This record gives sequence, C-alpha cells and structure tokens, in this order.
Amino acid sequence: MEQTNWNKGNRENGIICLSNAKEAYHNNDHQSAMECVEDAISYFIGDNSSLCDLSQCYYIKAHLLRHIYDSKSESKYFYGKSIKTHILGSKQNDYKNHKFYKYVSVNMDNLVSILNRLRLIHPSAFNDPMDCPIAINSNNGIPDIDLFNGLRVGCFGVVDDIVSNSDRKYYLDASKWSYYGNFHKGICIEYDFSTLDLNEECVLMGKIKYEKQYNPTKGIVGSGLLTKSKDYEIENEWRIIWYDESLSTNEPMFIDIHPAIITNIYIGYKCSDEIQEQILQFRRDKPHIGVYKVQSSKDNFYQLETLKL
Repeated sequence: MEQTNWNKGNRENGIICLSNAKEAYHNNDHQSAMECVEDAISYFIGDNSSLCDLSQCYYIKAHLLRHIYDSKSESKYFYGKSIKTHILGSKQNDYKNHKFYKYVSVNMDNLVSILNRLRLIHPSAFNDPMDCPIAINSNNGIPDIDLFNGLRVGCFGVVDDIVSNSDRKYYLDASKWSYYGNFHKGICIEYDFSTLDLNEECVLMGKIKYEKQYNPTKGIVGSGLLTKSKDYEIENEWRIIWYDESLSTNEPMFIDIHPAIITNIYIGYKCSDEIQEQILQFRRDKPHIGVYKVQSSKDNFYQLETLKL
C-alpha cells in the first residue's frame, strides 16, 4: 500500500487512503480497510472538489458496517450519506443545453399524467437485470433493497448526440419503438429541458458512462445509477436521479412540468386513434408542440417516416 506524505495535499493523501481501502477490502483485510476509509474521510471532509471521492468512502464504510460488523442502522445512515454526497458532488446544469426524448406506453388512464409530469421509478423496476446491479443484486452491491426506497430515476435519450451520430432520427428507430414504445403502440415525447429546474438538494441529471467492467466500489450513484454496460453505449442515455429519505415504498414519483418543456410528440405506428385524438386535444392550446404520426414509409416498408398532424 502507498503511504501518505506530508508534502502532499489533503486531496492527494485522501486518494491514496481511498485506494488503500479498496485494496484492503478486496484482500478481505477489513480492519485495515476501515482504518484507511476513516483516514480518507478525514482528508476529504471540507473539500467540495472531493465530494465524489468522499461519497465512495461513505459507501465502503457502509458496506463494511453492514457485511462485516452487522450494523444495519449505522450502515443505512452511511449508505444514504454516500448517495447525498455523490449527488452534491455531481450536480451540474449541462442538461439545460440539450433536448431529450422518452418513449412511453400509454392508455387513456395515464395519458394526462404522462403529458403533464415526468415519471421517476425505483431502480428495482428497471427492465434490464444488469442495470444498476448495485441496487438490485445483493451479491454485487447493497444487502437490502429497502434501504433505498428513497431513490427514484428517470431515463432519457439525448436528441443532439443521436442525430449527430446517425442519419436515422431517434423517432424513426423501429427497434426503439419495439423495445421502449410498447411495440409501436406508445408515444415518444421530445423535451427541451433548458427551463427545467432541478434545484432540490438531492437531485441531479447526469450522463451515463458506459464501461466494459462493472465496478461496485464507486458507490450507489457512480457504480449503479450513472454507469451501464458498454453494450448500451449507442443509447446516449441521461438520467434524473432523485433521493428522498421520506419515501417508504418503491412506488413511482412524479415531477410536474410546464407544457412549454414539450417540443414534439410522436405517435406510434400502432397507437390507437383514441390516444391520438386526446393528444391533439392536448395540443390545441399549445401550438408550439409538434405532433407527428409515425408510419411505414411509402418508399420502403422497412423504414419509418412521420406525418405531421
């Protein structure tokens, strides 16, 4: 293990201690891991540029307390502290510079809600079992999913990157309609988040990092919520992450939005006429919203095109 040095700054020494803690933990030297984590915390405390590193320390400490010392209540405290610290260290307003899209399943009961709110779900509701393993698989992360009832996540594709990297527009991607748009029976909403304010202390919107190897030591946010397999890199996904300790179940939560945030609505090829009519009614006093029907191209049945309504 590398030794700290008084010639180095607090951040450099903290990183050394954090690295030593990870090494000791992997070698099952739990006492040394805890000592190194405590030292790292003492170096990082008070340095706003080290918040993400500090959050990793809190996560490792919580993991040791739960798995080694069987202290569920104390570990829950540090798991929560890890999430909040990582969110504070990662908050940026980069999302305001982009437009985003979201495929959703719709019916007459939920359509009004979908058009007026953003839906955030608990990580346990993700459709991919390898998405956020730190929160849904105790062998890869936390021991008890109930510790994280306060987490909610909203997933979005970014319009800018998709359009610039491909000739195929996101709303004309048949595979996305099949996988995310309820087999073409749903809708796709395009949002302009430049006026969306996520000012609450424990909320952020960040870009997913795609990695070849899963690494649980980065903590709940870094390892689970803002990291995915490189197999999904083409999705260019961004996520809203919300943490509210007062939530006691894993039910979805919602963020109310102003209609001005919606720029376009794309209606799926097999979406019902009833849904289409309701969307057109919604748009009548909101002329800035473009509404389009997605259909098979007249020139090539294998391709999709849009008809403006």
